[in-house]
Amino acid sequence: MIRYIPVRLSFVLFLIVALNTTFVTPCRARTQESKVTVAFLGVHGEGLQEKVQDKILNDFLAMLQLEPSLEVLTPSELRKSIGDERVDRMLLDLPQDSLLNLCSLLTVDYLYAAKFRNQSKDSSKVILVGNFYRYDRLTGATYSYSVLKFYEDFPDELRTIKEQFVLTIIPRRQSIFTNWPFLVIAAIAVVGIFILFFSKTGGGEVGDRPVEPTPT
Repeated sequence: MIRYIPVRLSFVLFLIVALNTTFVTPCRARTQESKVTVAFLGVHGEGLQEKVQDKILNDFLAMLQLEPSLEVLTPSELRKSIGDERVDRMLLDLPQDSLLNLCSLLTVDYLYAAKFRNQSKDSSKVILVGNFYRYDRLTGATYSYSVLKFYEDFPDELRTIKEQFVLTIIPRRQSIFTNWPFLVIAAIAVVGIFILFFSKTGGGEVGDRPVEPTPT
């Protein structure tokens, strides 16, 4: 025997489906489409030990890869794509036009690179002098961040670079409170639930309660 779903319960179920269609599904789609593509060319070092140069490269790469909104092309992937010689030549000179053209070739939104030298005359110390660079394909602009730090203090500098060079390119997520269709449907859902659970039993609609037998 087919059982009828109460009308008020059907109304609330409809609101739940509408809420999912209006807000949840589009939100997931926007999250997938809002990935920012970046490439990290690498680090060129003068007077730096290889382990120091590798540490700077790996720390910055890890910082990029920890951001879920970024799709990252790593230095090793870049070398496989365009060749070691071309990467080394670009890191040495950092020609702006060539690097912006590389952004277009790789179809990435931004490209990062770094160039440092050791200014210390004391072999037991490393003083990093140089720049981090960000090349923006869409605007054609180049931004640089100057570094003058003892190597052991570089993690502090890296946090500043993250704030100014990485977090500024990540799209802001839209708050549910700025999505007016969601607010409208959420308000209706609250009213529907209130009606379902707190309305009086009298005056119910068809399907709200069993039909009493007719006296003979």
